[in-house]
Amino acid sequence: MPTKRSRLIKTEEQEYRTRLSQLEGMGILTGRACDLSPEPDRLTFEQTWDELAMIHVLPSGVVVIVPAKMIVLSGILTTDVAMKTPWDYLSLDLNDLEETPYFKDLIRGLYHFPPTLLNPYLKRELPLDVRQVEGVIIAHGDTSVPPEYPDEKPVKVELLVRDERRNELSFDFVAKLDRSMMHKWERQRRERREHAGWINRTGLFGPARRQPGNQKSVSPEKPSCSRKLAVSITQPVTQETRKPN
Repeated sequence: MPTKRSRLIKTEEQEYRTRLSQLEGMGILTGRACDLSPEPDRLTFEQTWDELAMIHVLPSGVVVIVPAKMIVLSGILTTDVAMKTPWDYLSLDLNDLEETPYFKDLIRGLYHFPPTLLNPYLKRELPLDVRQVEGVIIAHGDTSVPPEYPDEKPVKVELLVRDERRNELSFDFVAKLDRSMMHKWERQRRERREHAGWINRTGLFGPARRQPGNQKSVSPEKPSCSRKLAVSITQPVTQETRKPN
C-alpha cells in the first residue's frame, strides 16, 4: 500500500512533467529530470595576488611561488601532487622547501611573513575536510629555463593533484619569470673572485712578500763590532785591569 509520502512524490513528478511539456510546446528548450547537474568539484583553487606569482630562476634550478585560495567543498584525500612548467616534462617538488637556496629571501617579499603554506594541506595522510584557506603554493626543482623565456614573461604553471578515487585534477596558474636572484648570485660570486685576486697581489697593490736573500740576518750568538765596542766602553775598570802609577 503506497504511503502518503510516496503518493506526494508521484504527484509532484506528474506536475513537473506537465510543466515541461507545456514549456516545450511553447518552443522553450528544457532538460529532463534525468539531466542532473554534475557534482561540484570537491577541490578548487583561485589565484590571488597575481603580481606576487613568480618563477624565480636560481643557479640550482627554479622556485615557483603562487599565491592562491584553496576551497574544499567535501572531504578529499590527495594521494599525489606536483607542479609542472611548460618547458620541462619533469615535475617540480612541493617538499623540503627549507633546503631551497635563498628560501627566506624569496618569501620575504610576500604580503605577510611568514606566509601560510598550502603545501602541507596537499601533502598529508588524512583527508581534507570542508574549508577555505588562503596562502601560497611553493614548488622547486632542478630545471633550467630556456633563453627564449625573458624576464617578466607570464608563464603558465600547472598544479597536478590525484585524489583517492584516482582522479587527476589540474589547476592552471600564471607567474612571471624573475632572474634577480640569479643576477645577485653572479654578482656575489664575481665580487668574491675579485676579492680573492686582490689578496693574492703583491707590491704596491697588496701585501708585500719577503723575498729570500734580500736582507741580511744577524745571528744573536755573534754580536756585531759596534756591540763589542759598546760593551768595552761601558765595562767598569777593576783592580786587576788598573795599571800601577
